[in-house]
Amino acid sequence: METTNFDLFFLDSEPKTKRQVAHIYVNATGSQNYGGVKAEKLVSSACTSFRELDAEIRRLQTELEEIRARARKKFARAQVLAA
Repeated sequence: METTNFDLFFLDSEPKTKRQVAHIYVNATGSQNYGGVKAEKLVSSACTSFRELDAEIRRLQTELEEIRARARKKFARAQVLAA
């Protein structure tokens, strides 16, 4: 199974409010269903032990931290440009 990843969607100027806006979204890449759950709803690979599940949780946390850092830079840049 391919894992599903998070990503950042950022607009420097949202059309209605003219302010910057950010969203985190699930970037679905899986193509198989597991136990009746569509692959695009899964955010980790199959885990057969707590150790594997814990590693996936840490991977997702790292991914979200990377998104936070990218968003921080984009918001800071947008504030500088607005000033």
